[in-house]
Formats: sequence, structure tokens, C-alpha cells
Amino acid sequence: MESPAPPRRANRRRLAVLGTAIATALTGLAAGVLPTHIAQADAASTDDSPFTHQSVTWGPCKWYDSTTGGPVPECATVSVPRDWRAPGSGPELSVAISRVKAADAAHRKGVLFTNPGGPGGSGIRLSWLIGSSQPKVAAEYDIIGMDPRGVGESTQLICDVPVDQLDSAVHDSRDLSAQAVTARQRTAKAVADGCAANPLTRYVNTWQTTHDMDMIRAVLGERKLNYLGYSYGSWLGAKYAALFPRRTGRIVLDSNTAWMDDLADSWERMPMAFQRRWERQFAPWATRSAFFSKYLGRTPAQVNAVYEQVRETFIKATDNLSAGQVLDGFVRTSLYTDAGFITIGASLGVLKSCLVDNHDWSRDALLSCGQRFSDELSGSGVAGTEFQAEARVGTDALLHPEKLGDAAPEGLSAVFDAVRNATGDTVQVSGVYYAVRCGDGGQWHSPNWWVNFARRNGPAYPLTGYETSQEVCSYWTLSAQRLPNPDEHRLAPIVTVQSEFDPATAYENTSRNVRQFHDARLVAIDDAGAHGQYGIRGNGCVDDIVNAYLLDGVTPPARSVCKGLPLPLENTVHAVPGPVDSSTRPHASRAEHVPARLRHAAEKIIK
Repeated sequence: MESPAPPRRANRRRLAVLGTAIATALTGLAAGVLPTHIAQADAASTDDSPFTHQSVTWGPCKWYDSTTGGPVPECATVSVPRDWRAPGSGPELSVAISRVKAADAAHRKGVLFTNPGGPGGSGIRLSWLIGSSQPKVAAEYDIIGMDPRGVGESTQLICDVPVDQLDSAVHDSRDLSAQAVTARQRTAKAVADGCAANPLTRYVNTWQTTHDMDMIRAVLGERKLNYLGYSYGSWLGAKYAALFPRRTGRIVLDSNTAWMDDLADSWERMPMAFQRRWERQFAPWATRSAFFSKYLGRTPAQVNAVYEQVRETFIKATDNLSAGQVLDGFVRTSLYTDAGFITIGASLGVLKSCLVDNHDWSRDALLSCGQRFSDELSGSGVAGTEFQAEARVGTDALLHPEKLGDAAPEGLSAVFDAVRNATGDTVQVSGVYYAVRCGDGGQWHSPNWWVNFARRNGPAYPLTGYETSQEVCSYWTLSAQRLPNPDEHRLAPIVTVQSEFDPATAYENTSRNVRQFHDARLVAIDDAGAHGQYGIRGNGCVDDIVNAYLLDGVTPPARSVCKGLPLPLENTVHAVPGPVDSSTRPHASRAEHVPARLRHAAEKIIK
């Protein structure tokens, strides 16, 4: 689940000097409108729709070649109505899908739909990722990936936003002055108005997407839709189950939104969850590292103090007020994975060494400092680990702020970037992130509510708390929908997987889901924090429980606890107090090797 990245504008001359120096330093690491009342459950099946009579022509996927490896996927495009409430009105839309066919046709169980999150995440490659990482599942299921309507290779939703309605003034995200707040709110309103002007926007939402999914199920000739969804994909899967309970098969929801509450609740918990991941896992990890602790501190309090030093100095060195939020966004993105700890440590380490501790910021001085850091890093053994790419890619993103939007492309940062480079009267913004979040309804508060929320949460949760001072959904003028919750009396158990310190989808979301949907089967991962767990993190305990459910129908108990795996460069798991209590004895975890190419693919796909 993505969180909007901050607006930014780079002082390119100074960043170029810093980029050269730090890149040198790290060469050792490189080699339809619905009523506002709740929609009725048990929606009419799409089986009788004329759209289900279309044929699917499978062919090669343009993003796959022989060097990609793993099972060979097939790709196709299907047609869906713009509005499932009035299928004959308006132009048809295209939805891109992929398939990894079951390798063992004799034991084939059906289809497994997948979604990577977002909202707005491209899922067409997810079928290949799960097929590659979980060959037993790929043997017995046709795994289906999809770019939902509005996304990627499907009919895209683009919002044209007038440049003269945008404010490109540069402010630190921690600046809650009237001037800074007004600038952000002006931009948020312009995006909401620009999206409202596109006739497609009102038809890009979870309700419509669930109907697309059910139609694809029918087109493929399947009686049931089995499902695996991550992050926002947990919301999508839960709402499909609520709307089409008789068509719902086995459901696995990983890294959960608050799918029994308002969607907005999940975003309100983000500041706490990101800060908790930083303070309870990253900061202690950095102090235990013989290499990184020399730069970042010997205690968590020192790590926090060094971060503030680096942030302040980075702003001065780039002569750019938005550089601090560039750093904040970089750290947040890196906290999604354990490998990201290497990225944060290496980048903050070199900035501490070459900016905070080195007061000569001339090009020659920075290059010399960078070389010293590189030499020490190479001698530490960190450069010889399997995490070289994470450090290199993360540092590149830090040194080139214009690339940071790739990590959270639906955030307002994309708008500010577009304004900076605008050559016409409008800028184009991908609208799916906003259309789904705002269009799914829920309690999206007034603009001033979010400013006060930032004033309360910023000091306590500085990594993300200040970023909540603006919210596009506060200015949304299109009719919102409310979706039903899944009914435990009409569904089989839902397996829900959740790591304890997930920064993007807080564990508390899952706690509330389990309390309200009594037939949820919780698989909690103690002392773990990566976003997205099943099939991509190498935790054998998690994978075994989910695979037994998908393959053999073995429903796990109401609550299972798996131990997390050691963090990078460590051999043991360090227990951390958190919301996973000790009432259930954890299962021992078995670490399974995840090839680097799959880990890197997962980091790009799961949002």
C-alpha cells in the first residue's frame, strides 16, 4: 500500500556534486457513480453478461523473455463495460491479464487471482512472481495476474490538471505554516478537480474492479475464484468475497488494510506504523552493526539524533527546503523490506561521513571522502553480501530526487515534478490511486482535520506524520460508494497473513479485521516487519501454512504465530515488544533462499 511521497525540487548543481561523490563512495557495492449507502452483498453474477461470451486469445507477454527465467507466462486483453450498472452505456474498457498455467493438469484445482496492492499497482507480472517462487502452487493452479482498470497495460485513467491551479512553491514537509499548508491544499484540490473532470474517474473503483474479476472468472470457465492479495489487494479481495460470496473460493490476504472498517482508517495508522518499524527494528539493528553503528550511533537515541543531523545538513548542502522530505520518503520506501535496512544504513552513513562530519563540500573534498567511505565499506564485509543492489539502487534514488516518484508514483510528488517540467497548460497525473481511495468512500475528513492530524502526529511520528497535512480525498466531489463487509456466515474461512511491524499496513488493521470477521484465520509473524510475506520473503513457516490451505484445503487454526527471520547481516532474531502477544507459542521458522532476482521483482511489484 503506497503512501504519497512529498513534493520536491532539486538544486541540480549541488546534487550532481553530491551524486558523483557518493556514487564513487559506493562503487564497492555495485557490480460508475454508486449511491453513498452501502452496496448490497451477493451482487448478481456476471455469468449471464454478454461480455462473458468473448474469447480470450493468449500470447507472449511483452515484458517476458528467455532471460527472465521461471515459468513462461501468457498474456491477453479482455473487454469490460465502463459501468457494470449499465453495461451497454459508454465505451468499453480494456483489461490486461496474464496467466501461468498449472504445470500438473491432472491435479489442477482452478484459478488463483492475484493483486499486488496500491491502489494502482500493476499486477500483470505477479502471476510470474508467484509461479516462480511457489512452484507447488504453480503446479496446481492457473495463476492470474491483472492490471486493474485504469492501470498499466489496461485502459489508463489520466487526470489533466491545469498548471495555473497548482502551487509549486518549495516547502519542507515539516513546515505547517499557513503559507505552506495553503500551497499543499491548493495542489490537492487541483488534483481532485482534475480527476473529477475525466468521465472515466467515477468508474474506476473497487466495486467496478470486483465485477471485472468476476467476469474474467466466467470467461475462463471457472466456477470459483481463488485469490491472493497483498496490501490494498487485501481490501479488493475482501470486497470481492463480500459481493460474490457464492463465487468465492479460497482467500489469502497478506499485509492487510482495515477491510472490515473504512479504507481511510488504514492510512490514518500509517504514521505510527512507519515510525514503529524505524524505532523498534531499524534503529536497534543499526546499533548492532559493527560498521553502521560507527556512523549512525551506538544507541537508538543516537540513531534518531544522527538522522535529524543528516536531514538538516542535507537541506543545507542542496540549498533546497524539500530535500528533507526527499530523505524522509527515501527512508519510508526502504522500510518496506528488510533488505532496505542496508540501503538506509549505507546512504545515511555516507551522508553522515561526507556532509555532517566533513565541512568542506567542494567537489574534490566530497570525492575524497566518498573514496574513504567506499574503502572502509569494502573492508567491512557489507559489500560482499547479497544486498549490493539494494544499497546501490537506494542510494541512486537518494542522489537523484527526480527518481523518487518511482517508489510512490501516485503521490502528490508526481504532481510537483510534472509542474516543474511542464511545457503546456496542463500536467497529466495518474488518477487510479486517488479514484479508488476517494471513490471507495469512508470517512475522509475535511482539509483542516488533516492539518490538525499532522500537527498531532508529526512530532510523534516525524517520518510520516507531517506528510498527512494534505489529502486529495478531502476535495473529492464525485459520489462515493460504500462497500459491504464479508459475511462469515456465507463464506469459507479467510486466511490473513500479517507481519508484526509492517510499516504500510499496521498490524492493528488485522487485529480489527479478526475481531469483526470471526472466521478469519490469522497467521502472524512475530518480530518481522517486511511488507508482503507469503511466497516472497523465504519464511518457510508462513509458506507452509498458506500452501497447505491452497493446495490441500487444510484450514489453519484461528491463530498461528510464525517467528520472523533474522535481519540482514545477522544470524539470530532479536525479540522486540510489539502487538503480537505471547499467548500463542510461535512456530519455529525455516529460512528458504529467495533468489535475488525474485526479491528485487517483489520489491517492485508489491506495494
